[in-house]
Amino acid sequence: MVIIVSRTEDASTNEVMDWLSYYGEQVVRINENASISNLTVEINNINHTIRFKVGDITVDLTSVKSFWFRRGGIHFQKILTKNCTSELTQSINTHLENEYETLKEYLVFCLNQINKLGDYHQGNANKLISLRVAESVGLCIPSTYVSSDKSEILNFHSKNHNVITKFIQDVIFLNPQGMLLRSTTERVSKADITKMDNIFSPSLIQTEIKKKYEIRVFYLQGECYAMAIFSQQDKQTRVDYRNYNHQCPNRMVPYILPRAIELKINRFMKKMNLDTGSIDMIVTPELEYVFLEVNPVGQYDMVSVPCNYHLHSKIAKILI
Repeated sequence: MVIIVSRTEDASTNEVMDWLSYYGEQVVRINENASISNLTVEINNINHTIRFKVGDITVDLTSVKSFWFRRGGIHFQKILTKNCTSELTQSINTHLENEYETLKEYLVFCLNQINKLGDYHQGNANKLISLRVAESVGLCIPSTYVSSDKSEILNFHSKNHNVITKFIQDVIFLNPQGMLLRSTTERVSKADITKMDNIFSPSLIQTEIKKKYEIRVFYLQGECYAMAIFSQQDKQTRVDYRNYNHQCPNRMVPYILPRAIELKINRFMKKMNLDTGSIDMIVTPELEYVFLEVNPVGQYDMVSVPCNYHLHSKIAKILI
């Protein structure tokens, strides 16, 4: 049996599940809208077991051979108290929530003891930590500044001139019409900064790196599957290729990284305790490789399909 924690809308999980089915494996998928129930834990001097239900399926962890954290989270079907005074109810329910959290922590601990891919506790990598670690292994990084003071931001801009901004942590908004709105990288001018309040929430700015092309790397247990994205021929995608031009998409081709860069990426991922993730890089006109960020649960479809890397079957083979 293989357990996968994912999200309902993640179609790439479906394709890996198809391969697992082809290889004859039973798969239990836990989406963010599914609740674990009927949890039983046994710990003694002879053995330790954990059993639970996902929908109508009963899972005994002793029969699970591998665990893949794709994205999302684990949630319990919670039974909380209702028949007390409001203050007492809140206190009791806070305690019960902590109990459930302890059980989830133990369940994840047990899942991590078997063959696993991904890290439940690292669904989001801290961009600032990632930059520090990347620099420590010899990867080039953009000059980065975080401040909540307009004068400090203006000072950085005056020294660097060409500046971009992005969220400190990736975010997706849901607008009133139910559409997903994704954050992208944007240029920032001196005029933009001048219009801002003197003090604001902490904001991240970076020196804009000139691009020859961009690189998306999907890292999978020591292997780098790279793709070059020729984003600079289209004004719409020059600053951020995620501003997709669906009428005239960027050319994307398989790419062989220099061995020295591969070794640095491997050292970086090991220091980050990640065995999988999507890495964004820039190749400058001078052919310098600049690390931008890593997403531990980043999409691999966008690399696998154009480049014929067949990552879905490769992931399935790791799990069997």
